[in-house]
Amino acid sequence: MAAWADDEQEVTEMVLIPLLTFATFWSVGLELGFYEWWICSEYIVFSEVIGHSGVRVHVIVPSPISWLLCLCDAELAIEDHDLHHRFGWRKSFNYGKQTTVWDKIFSSKSPRLESRENNVDYEDIVWMPIF
Repeated sequence: MAAWADDEQEVTEMVLIPLLTFATFWSVGLELGFYEWWICSEYIVFSEVIGHSGVRVHVIVPSPISWLLCLCDAELAIEDHDLHHRFGWRKSFNYGKQTTVWDKIFSSKSPRLESRENNVDYEDIVWMPIF
């Protein structure tokens, strides 16, 4: 999705962030090989694609720390980033694409409309065989 962003965002998301991530891992002694880097990249692609899909299903972006994000009310549901585009994407809210941690810190998190707890239908389950 970063390929369709503004020039500044493209450079940041496609060059700067991966290089800083690699440098951070390397500086603490965690060297990522090709396959580890590939899995990390696929996670980001999956999170971005599902966040831009517009699907009306209450799904939380998978993460090894989802339980912690849920405790802090910082997990990202599909609807969160969808609202960002639905109500104006340049000066909007819900900027996060993997979590809402930064949105909570900078007070740019918007309440959910469709996937509020009383709106979620837990009887009709959508099965995703990959999980």
